[in-house]
This record gives sequence, C-alpha cells and structure tokens, in this order.
Amino acid sequence: MRAVSYVERLEFDFPGSVFKNAFLFGDVDNDKCEELVVGNENGDVYIYKGSASKCWRRASDLGMVTAIGVGDIFNAGRNSLVVVNGEGWCYIFDFLTDTCSDGELPMKPTHVQRIPANTKVLLLHDVNSDGMIELVIGLTDRVVRTYQWINTKLVGLNKWEFANQIGTVGINDMANRTPSLLVAHPGGTFIRLKCKPLENCEDHGKEEPRELLSKMSIDYHPLAYSHMRNPNVSTEILGNISQGISHQDENQGALYAVATLDGTLMMVRDEQILWSLQVDHQLFALSKLDITGDGREEVVACSWDGQTYIVNQEKQTVRFQFDQSVSAFTAGYYSLNSQSSSLPAFAYATFHNKIYVYYNVSLPRITLHTSSELLKTKSENLDENLLKYLTNPSKLSEIFAKTLYK
Repeated sequence: MRAVSYVERLEFDFPGSVFKNAFLFGDVDNDKCEELVVGNENGDVYIYKGSASKCWRRASDLGMVTAIGVGDIFNAGRNSLVVVNGEGWCYIFDFLTDTCSDGELPMKPTHVQRIPANTKVLLLHDVNSDGMIELVIGLTDRVVRTYQWINTKLVGLNKWEFANQIGTVGINDMANRTPSLLVAHPGGTFIRLKCKPLENCEDHGKEEPRELLSKMSIDYHPLAYSHMRNPNVSTEILGNISQGISHQDENQGALYAVATLDGTLMMVRDEQILWSLQVDHQLFALSKLDITGDGREEVVACSWDGQTYIVNQEKQTVRFQFDQSVSAFTAGYYSLNSQSSSLPAFAYATFHNKIYVYYNVSLPRITLHTSSELLKTKSENLDENLLKYLTNPSKLSEIFAKTLYK
C-alpha cells in the first residue's frame, strides 16, 4: 500500500477532550467559506476560521458537548450551528447579524430547548422527502429520534428503539432517489429506516405523532455478520458517496461505506457488498472527500493511532500516518481566507489539547503507473518520434522523466 505525506498544516490550541461527533467542517456564517467547529466535554465550542491561530468565535457553559451539526435547521435558506450536550440540551446559534471581525468573540444561542439526554450522534437532512430539514439524533439509550422546526420550536416526529447499541446514523438515497436513514449496529450490520413526511404539522404539539410510528418501514441488513471476526464490534456507516455525474445510475441506490473497529471496511450498494478491505488498525471514524478532483468521492477512514486510509471506489488505497493518537477526526473542506476557494482538508484532535488541520490534501491519482504500464496503454498512439526516444539510450532519461514525474 502506497504511503503519502502531507506537510501543509495549521495548529490550533484547544483544551479538553473532544467527542468524535463534536468535530466537523461547515459554513456556519454563510459566507461561502468553511470553518472548523469543535466542542469539548467542558462545555466549550470553538469556531476556527482561516489561518488565524486563535479561534474566531467561542461559546462556553454548554455542558458536555457530544454532537455538533451545521445546516438549515430553521428551513430559512441559511446554515445555523446546532450543539447538543449529553445532559439533553440543544443549542442553536444563528449568525444572521454576525460580523466578519477577527478576534475571539463570544457566541450566544438564539434558541435553547430540552431534548432527551445521552445524544451521541447528530444529523441534519431532509429524511422524509418533504422538502424540510430534520434534526436526527442517536442516543446511547439505543434510540433514534427525528425533529423538525415548527412554530418557533423543535417538534418530535419519529422515534425508534433498538435492541443493540447504535454506532452512528447516516443518510443514503435509495434507487428511487428517496432518502433513508442508516443506523449502524454491532458486527458490521445496520438497519434502514424509511421515513414518511408529516402531513399536517399543525396537529402535532407536545406529544409525538404515535400514528406515524407504525407506518415507518424498518429493514434489518446483516451484511457480512456471519464472517465478522467479532460480531459485537462497533460499526460506523457513511452514506451518499458521490459517484460523479458520468457514473450515476438512477436504477441503483447510492454507495455507502461500512467500517468496524476491528479494521474491516466495506463498500456497499443496495445491500450488496462490492468489496471489502481488511487493515491492521482500529477504524473509528469515516468521512468522504473528493481527493483526486474527478467528482467521485473517496472514503477516508481513520484509526485511533492516526493511521488514515484513503480508498477510492475501486478499492485502490493510499495511507497517511498522522504522528499522534487522535480522539476525533473529520475530512471536508476548509477555507484559508475569503479570497481563495476552499481546499480539501483533514482535521485531527489529539489527546494533548491540540488540533491539526492538514489542508490541500489533493492527490492527482490514488495509484501510480509504471513506465511500462503507461507505454502499454499508450501503445496505439505511439508515433515515430517516441519510438526514436525508446531506441536511443541517450534519450531514455528524458522519457523516464516525462512518464514518471510529469
């Protein structure tokens, strides 16, 4: 497996322990530039913007922050920051009146609401095809709930209870392009939840719509459960992996990836495993990112010791070794300044109160081609001048330089 090295990075000071779902890139202030948002167990949320070493915005006294999301929670055409703590409080920060001034300025939530405690994962997406963004939370109590912003508050829509612990919750489009929720379960298994839209929002106040619970479609998918080395190992899932315009098939569902803590990574479509990769590290975080710039997203998997695997949709793999153990990892896009475009980036939160952002992590390709392979693929287009290069020893160094390094 080929190893790559990244050297362009930013270093931020951030005190406290970070939960893996309280660490993400997102455009919180709607300026078309992505920021890094991170929360800790002490109740602090920092927003890092650009190349400045100090945080851009900060909020404190939020409880033990376990999950963070950035999205259009108000369904108003703009992003907001959603922070949920383990005690059961949801804080929403809106940057409508925010300025672009630099400095560590405090943030105040625009909405605070009590929700069930023990949230571990958060998702903002239209999960029931009603054109509105819903808030999806997964709890350590083996429960998944959905909420929607209705009449100045979050209203509960659905609730599911499971027998096994939840790894993470993802979104994935089915063959008919309707979204479904993927709930990861131990042993490389998951459950697909197909939500239906709430027909009359005015009728639902304090109580959840119980009549909708019986209409939800729930499908259990064991995948490779019988082949797992440890059927109780925790599982991560990542959906809606982009295949690019030229590779899309409307008759098939979107790609999704499944990873387990014992080092198994699988690419799946329509509950069929396309390929499986086994590594010697514990994979605890999954992200997706277009590393090569071809419109097709690669899967980025990170282990606790910093080993990071970049795998394309053909199972071709490269790895990057971060030199420290990590508590959280995410991949996405980060903006160094407002004048330049966002760059693909990796972010690592360490156990030593440091955050490292590696930016411009693009690669021209995942695999390397030898000169013989390149000549074989180009054999039909060889002209006389190229043949002269190959037969002249003095010209071989020039042809090697062109084929290997340009």
